Amino acid sequence: MLGAFLRVGILIVFVTILLNFLGPPVGILLTAMKVTKARPAVKITPIALVDHSIANSPGRTLSYFGYEFAVPWNAIPTEKVLNKISFVHLKFESGQDLIFSVPGNKGLLTEIVEDPSLNMGGLRLVFGDLTKRSAYEQYQALLNTTPQSIRAFGPRAEAASDVTLLTIKAIAFGPGLESGVFSFELPDKRGFQIGNPRKSKRVDLEVFDSAGRHVEILCESTNPNIPISQSEINRILSSLHAVAAPAQLAALQK
Repeated sequence: MLGAFLRVGILIVFVTILLNFLGPPVGILLTAMKVTKARPAVKITPIALVDHSIANSPGRTLSYFGYEFAVPWNAIPTEKVLNKISFVHLKFESGQDLIFSVPGNKGLLTEIVEDPSLNMGGLRLVFGDLTKRSAYEQYQALLNTTPQSIRAFGPRAEAASDVTLLTIKAIAFGPGLESGVFSFELPDKRGFQIGNPRKSKRVDLEVFDSAGRHVEILCESTNPNIPISQSEINRILSSLHAVAAPAQLAALQK
């Protein structure tokens, strides 16, 4: 999901990186410092999720876009389908918002260089073979890039790629990034959780199943007196599974 802010941000990044790519290493170093000052959370990298508890409160099972999952809230949600094949926003009377989306399986970096409306095809040279990797590996590369991992005075192409990833990391991930990033691996899925529900009212899940299919889930509490817990997030995550045939899912996630 590339919003207007991300589109403008990537355009700025593209121009900046091209200048730095042609300029001295100090330009790359200054860009990394500027990004870090604006978004200190880019220093954070994923750690393994250790809380695997699952909420057993009354809830309901929902199904969208060929997938099914359970939520630990029994209230009937108000549903707003923003895209008939890939994006739905649910609001629960008990004070929770949930966005479920199926962004496709190409990966964020590949989407950026292939989206004609962004005119970012030139970034393909900067990203190198990253755009040929799986969506999971692209998110893994983004989340593991930090100011410390950038070698401004090392190979110029590598430094330009890393500082571009750092800048996209600063723009692409929600406010939960400041509170922590977690990696998870279940028998049928793996991915990343951006946000610690103990510290942030919003948590983003980037989920990749065993076939490499990508699903995004955003959970947010709209009632400060009823925060979303890790066990509630785990219930959604653990119950998520495909119910449509692989061919149908492939058609939805082109």
